[in-house]
Amino acid sequence: MFLNILALAFLILALIAAFKMDTPLQGVLFMVAIAAVCGLLYLFILFPGFSGLAVAVMLAAFIFRQNKR
Repeated sequence: MFLNILALAFLILALIAAFKMDTPLQGVLFMVAIAAVCGLLYLFILFPGFSGLAVAVMLAAFIFRQNKR
C-alpha cells in the first residue's frame, strides 16, 4: 500500500511539474517521458532477472530500429 501511495504522489508531482513547463507541448512530452520510464520500470518488475534484461534489450533494439527509418 505504501508503494501505491508513493507512486501516486510521484505522478501528482510530475503532473504539477508538467503544468509549469514553458509550453503545453513541453508538458505533454514530459508526461510521455515519465510514462515511458514508469513503463520500463514496470517491465523490470514484471520480468525479474534475466528475462527483464532480455525485455530491455528487445525494447532497445525496437527503438533503435525505429530511429533508422
